[in-house]
Amino acid sequence: MERADITEQLEYIEKVKKINETKELKYYILTMGCSLNENDSEKLCGMLEQMNYTKVDNMKDADLILFNTCCVRENAEEKLFGKLGEVKKLKEENQVIVAIGRLHDARKPYCRQN
Repeated sequence: MERADITEQLEYIEKVKKINETKELKYYILTMGCSLNENDSEKLCGMLEQMNYTKVDNMKDADLILFNTCCVRENAEEKLFGKLGEVKKLKEENQVIVAIGRLHDARKPYCRQN
């Protein structure tokens, strides 16, 4: 990652932190898939906490719900769609739900490297 990209990210984090400084926002993150996703999730948690979000263990309590997944590990996509179904039932008016990571695109040939 280029230094300019990191500087831009840090500026954005500071802007969001200022917006959130009087709010008590909570986030929930579920990581599915490979160890790269675990690493990405740790980075995301750090960034969110810099922006005044607090991590919670129950997605019902979260203002922001993140699902970090990838199609490399078996069943990660199925688990994601199951969790999206769960969260659809819980969704509050102001909750934000985000799915990130690498997903298989059914319109493209599936390629899995060993």
